[in-house]
Amino acid sequence: MGWEAELLDIVAPDNEKSGKEMNGQIQLAEMTGPTSCRIGKLELSSEDLLFSDRLLSKIAINVAGKCPAGGALQDQSSYLPALKTGDMVAVYRISDTQYLVLGKMVSV
Repeated sequence: MGWEAELLDIVAPDNEKSGKEMNGQIQLAEMTGPTSCRIGKLELSSEDLLFSDRLLSKIAINVAGKCPAGGALQDQSSYLPALKTGDMVAVYRISDTQYLVLGKMVSV
């Protein structure tokens, strides 16, 4: 089997596979909360998921601000938000009960 067929098998798995046969395949999931998601009808909670810490809190992508004399910092930084309900994520099943959340998926 060539690398193209292997990649297609990972990205577009056969719908007839289930259970352990789904291990090692990337799937799309919808976030149902900041640490929970749904793959089709399968609900996954924070106990089922492993996250990159970057996905759980907002991250500064452009740092800027002013600190007037004697005043508090006026933050003008730009941030990538943490995961939230409705976000689409790529997940990778590593066992019967655990999934890795690989990242947030967006359309361009």
